[in-house]
This record gives sequence, structure tokens and C-alpha cells, in this order.
Amino acid sequence: MRDRRMMLVATKKADQSLAILDPWSVVHGATGLALGLLGTRLSTALALAIVYELVEGRLQADPSVRSIWNVSRPESFANQVADVLALGAGVIAGHRYNATAKRSPLSD
Repeated sequence: MRDRRMMLVATKKADQSLAILDPWSVVHGATGLALGLLGTRLSTALALAIVYELVEGRLQADPSVRSIWNVSRPESFANQVADVLALGAGVIAGHRYNATAKRSPLSD
């Protein structure tokens, strides 16, 4: 029988709910980057991410709805936290990228 302890990175679909980081973490980071580039406040983006994770977790707890995500169990709390942090990092990166336009000698 395979060991089902928490792992850092999911390398197989079957491990997705047991890992801190999975392919969806990249999606959360990219979404954060887009929100940051659009100028969304970090606090607003984090609040939205937390609400999303709470709703997603609640829905994944219901086996009849879980099939939408094609996962065998709800995400771990560690994965939910990592997804929110990935989104936050993306927002910060987007803000920092936008800030470079204000310092560019070409913008004078």
C-alpha cells in the first residue's frame, strides 16, 4: 500500500489532494499576477482567494460535487494556504512590474 502522507509537490494526479503544491498552485499564481497587473489591491485579492478556497473546500467535501474537480478528496489545508500565498505572490509581482513603468526613463 502506498504511503499517503503529506508531500511538498504533487507529481501525479492521484497525489493532488495530498500535496502542498500542485499544478493548480501555478494557476493561482498566474491569477494573482493578472490581478496585480490590473492594479487590484493585495488585501482585496487575498480576501477573494480565501473566500474561493473556503467555498471550494466546502464543495469538495461533498462527493457528488467533488467530481467537478476530478479529485478523490478535498484539498489539504496546507494546499489551500499555499494557493492563497501563490496568488498573493502573483499580485505583488504584478504590482512591482507596474511600478517599473513609473521609474522608466522612457516615461519622462
